[in-house]
Amino acid sequence: MNVTYRCPHCDQLAQASFTAESSEIVCTACNHRLQVPEGSCTNEQVTRCLVCPSQELYIRKNFPQGLGVTIVALGIIGSTIAWYYHYRFVAYGFLFGTALIDLLLYLFVGNLLQCYRCQAQYRGVPGLENHEPFNLETHERYRQQAIRLAEAERAQAASKAASGSSTPAS
Repeated sequence: MNVTYRCPHCDQLAQASFTAESSEIVCTACNHRLQVPEGSCTNEQVTRCLVCPSQELYIRKNFPQGLGVTIVALGIIGSTIAWYYHYRFVAYGFLFGTALIDLLLYLFVGNLLQCYRCQAQYRGVPGLENHEPFNLETHERYRQQAIRLAEAERAQAASKAASGSSTPAS
């Protein structure tokens, strides 16, 4: 089993292998050690994120989403050009070909487990069927929480800067 995550210490993308008995994972960039919480990983499944305190994980396809969007966009562009030149069968061929590629990728590409909070990705873990697919409501809750925390940090930094520069001149 392995995890790909953004290190909270150096903010670099890191990848680490782990087992159910692992007590820590180590960042490959800065050697920062993250303690694996007790009971977060069993031989049956990963029950919570190893990087952050979140217990909400979802399954998704182990495929770059940008590449999938590019394939669909190329199919649409190709069919639009063919349709413009009145090559209707070629236009339909582009659309059906794109759909066939999408179907084949869906059937043959495996799944991964991803954390809503820190976006850590777990590959090769057992028990994926015990987790739910992506839930937009849960994702939005974590996204809004990150925005509020960033705003609070900016406000706190601004108030510190204002209080530090407003010392009376004598």
